[in-house]
Amino acid sequence: MQLVGLTGGIASGKSTVASILRRLGAAIVNADELAREVVEPEQDAWKEIIETFGHDILQADKTLDRKKLRTLVFDRPQKRKKLEAIIHPRVRALAERRINELKAAGSSVIVYEVPLLFEGQIHLWLRPVILVACDLKTQKKRLLERDQLTESEAQKHIAAQMSLEEKRKLADYVIENDGNLAELEEQVHSVLEKIQAT
Repeated sequence: MQLVGLTGGIASGKSTVASILRRLGAAIVNADELAREVVEPEQDAWKEIIETFGHDILQADKTLDRKKLRTLVFDRPQKRKKLEAIIHPRVRALAERRINELKAAGSSVIVYEVPLLFEGQIHLWLRPVILVACDLKTQKKRLLERDQLTESEAQKHIAAQMSLEEKRKLADYVIENDGNLAELEEQVHSVLEKIQAT
């Protein structure tokens, strides 16, 4: 069994690459999905987040108002660190459980998709790592279209992450996602073949 990390900058195309990998037979464990799972109503993380940030961050159905919470912590490093300290250990524990389940089920390649893989130091225990990258202009354009952000908001989101140049230095494989889907699929297939050959 091979465990592989998958990451990329915001709006770089991680999800598209994960979908292609899934089609090629890899099992995917998505950290964002796990993060949503651990904060569902009445879960321990949900309770701790309410204790820390108050009931104002809840929607009518008792789920977290993720947009309000993101706005609350975005420009406040101390609050963001508190939120991460609540969520990240639970996500990691759940990821390890899912990975072990997939391993026991006979998956030969398991991909752990994590947006902030390098920022979270996950690359220190998880190798190889695939980085999905694109040029800044493409990244900004995708972010504006996908999230309906203003130009300055998009720039803030990009600047809040480690730069793609820094991430390129830390990655084992880099998939450049500036072209069309066929070119992307070809790169993903090539990288997967290299990983399976090691």
